[in-house]
Amino acid sequence: MKKWIMAAIAASSLSSAAFANETPEGAFAVEGAGRVDCAAFMSARANKSSPEYQRIIGFLEGYLSAANRYEPNTFDLTPWHNATAFDIILNSHCSEHSQDTVISVVMRMVNGLKPFRIAQFSPMVEVGDDTHRTYVYEAILNRAQAALKTRGLYEGEESGSFTPEMRDALREFQRQSSLDATGIPDPATLWRLLNP
Repeated sequence: MKKWIMAAIAASSLSSAAFANETPEGAFAVEGAGRVDCAAFMSARANKSSPEYQRIIGFLEGYLSAANRYEPNTFDLTPWHNATAFDIILNSHCSEHSQDTVISVVMRMVNGLKPFRIAQFSPMVEVGDDTHRTYVYEAILNRAQAALKTRGLYEGEESGSFTPEMRDALREFQRQSSLDATGIPDPATLWRLLNP
């Protein structure tokens, strides 16, 4: 018992010494994969099934999910993005900036993705056919309908419903964009359609 009390006293004196130094404005601790640099990510990316690559992508997904909680006016910061999309974004940046850390890239992503976020709850809708299926927010379907309408590919109502007319418009957009013409609003299609 005496050893435990002495250890507790020693720990409290260490922690109070740590608080004596002021933390710079906006500084925070980064754990695990967020500390690795882009060169390490590029190396891990050579084997996407490696534990290191999976750890880095998992960190990125976790950080962006947490951003849904702390970013104002945000329900979902990445409403159609998935691990593949995150990999493409991280790879694009890291191939030119090997010294940057993963956390610095992810923090930039938070700011860059804000225009695409969903600010309030939106129901998820299952869309597709017997071959291709996915889930997408109703709000994103609505945005996609508006974007397809702007391109002259869709004449239907902007309802957030997945209709045969919307599917056909998506297929045409996918053909024009050299994407797989599935008619499904997958992440690659939405990225091309909804990015300015």
